[in-house]
Amino acid sequence: MRWLPLIVASIFSWWPGHHSVVTRPAPVIKSVLTTKKVVALTFDDGPTRTWTPKVLQVLKDNHVKATFFVIGQHATQRPEVLKQEIDSHMEIGSHGFQHLTLRNQSADAVKQEVQQNEALLTSLGVKKPTLYRLPGGSSDSVALKVLGQMGYKVIGWSVDTRDWRRRYTADQLVERVNKTVQPGAIIIFHDGPNSSQATVDAVKKLIPELKQEGYTFDTVGQMLKLEKFGPH
Repeated sequence: MRWLPLIVASIFSWWPGHHSVVTRPAPVIKSVLTTKKVVALTFDDGPTRTWTPKVLQVLKDNHVKATFFVIGQHATQRPEVLKQEIDSHMEIGSHGFQHLTLRNQSADAVKQEVQQNEALLTSLGVKKPTLYRLPGGSSDSVALKVLGQMGYKVIGWSVDTRDWRRRYTADQLVERVNKTVQPGAIIIFHDGPNSSQATVDAVKKLIPELKQEGYTFDTVGQMLKLEKFGPH
């Protein structure tokens, strides 16, 4: 009967509501494995009054939905721009309240950062976010475990435009995407303070080019319904 305690412990660890139910870190989803030619455009670090409305106008003109990963402090300062995103039926994900790098943080610090932004966004009319993008793409097992326990899907990217460096032209940004894009790609741009007109112009040029190649666009949340996640 030596095995009995092990069986009881195993059952208890999976009992609903027990803290050990989520024990493994949440995966960082960088793409969706699919043969369907669909990609997701994502925008980090907003909202800003300069760049977010311009990006939204390009998306509207091209009938494209995208996912915006919002920083709470920026949304607090510019709630009217966040409302434009909501009214445009864009998907809103969390990018933390203060863009805190979650690597080497305590579990309590991670939880506070995530909860603070969640509370702020919902108070401003955003549906409770379920997608989280890591500031700088940086994390560790502690942070990923907390995010998983809180019910978040952690979203990375498979195509990095590096537009935030503000050293590339629109054509160079488009070329960077075209070199690495594939079905199920998650493409990262920025609409925050480090964005520029090159980002806006690149999105304006990229959308019709990818459409001509047979690609469609969807939000990350919709693309995840294809269920097969890329490597992390």
